[in-house]
Amino acid sequence: MQMQAPEGQYRVIGLDPVDTLTWPSGPLWKDCETFAEARDLADSNEESYAWVYVYDDAGKLLYEGGCHAQQLERIQKLNQDVPGESKTQR
Repeated sequence: MQMQAPEGQYRVIGLDPVDTLTWPSGPLWKDCETFAEARDLADSNEESYAWVYVYDDAGKLLYEGGCHAQQLERIQKLNQDVPGESKTQR
């Protein structure tokens, strides 16, 4: 899978641990004209894909999202709510 977007564009790629590569529609793969458009597309697909990435035309990762990121944020918040005790380790 090529991460590098066409020159002057941004590539949004969405993947899921349930092998989206074999889905009839395949993974999310779209090139956008602006970073704002790419980020909006990535954010609007967070619920559908575990990982959503935005790359530039050099193949550099600019943004990462997806439902896995939301899960990590929830776990970190839970762990911060009780100092010295991890709720995820109960």
